[in-house]
Amino acid sequence: MKRFLVSSMVLSICFSTNVLARKPRVMSGGFGGFGPTVAFVNFRGLNDELGKKDIDNLNSLHWMMGGGGYAFIDRIVIGGSGWGGSQSVSSDSLRVRVNIEGGQFEAGYSLVTMRHFVATPMLGIGGSGYTVTIRHLLGDICNFGELLESPGYTSGISFSEFTLTPEIVITIPVRFIGLQLKTGYAYTPVSPEWKLADGSNLIRGPEVAEGNPFVTFNILFGGLGKGRSRN
Repeated sequence: MKRFLVSSMVLSICFSTNVLARKPRVMSGGFGGFGPTVAFVNFRGLNDELGKKDIDNLNSLHWMMGGGGYAFIDRIVIGGSGWGGSQSVSSDSLRVRVNIEGGQFEAGYSLVTMRHFVATPMLGIGGSGYTVTIRHLLGDICNFGELLESPGYTSGISFSEFTLTPEIVITIPVRFIGLQLKTGYAYTPVSPEWKLADGSNLIRGPEVAEGNPFVTFNILFGGLGKGRSRN
């Protein structure tokens, strides 16, 4: 799958290069929208720890929902986006929920600016993080007094770190709506520092991948000016 994403980005760049000889359109306007994202996450470190407790493995296809907004100024594109999604796995006595979320500022320069097709290499700068929640499956707690006698039914750890995201963004404007396809790689250049729910450090947390490829499909609302060709 990673090879497929790399190949798609290379083909997009090659296509963009071939059409640069055409006169570029001057654009103005913007879009905002939302849609699903699928990230291809290497959960090996987490799955190794879960397997020791006979807990099911996390799926490497991690689905999320998100949204964003973008302004087009001539061929410069600026905006931002956010996303988040979770999945749960369990054993006979435990349930583990893993949530991944983040947000970023994005900027780029459109290499292809056709009427109904805009291709833009972009760079996202922001942050992302994991939250892992562990819950005992011991049935419902009857009252607050019982909880005080046996606390610790739920535990959680989390981290958030700086993220760099190179990506290719294809925008297809159709009047006041549009479609958008994004493919890229979210890279975290520093090792995560896991923290407990009370803010204290977890000395040895599970290993996580430095980054993951992803694909996003958005439905957009807004519009671009008709534009004109430069002389």
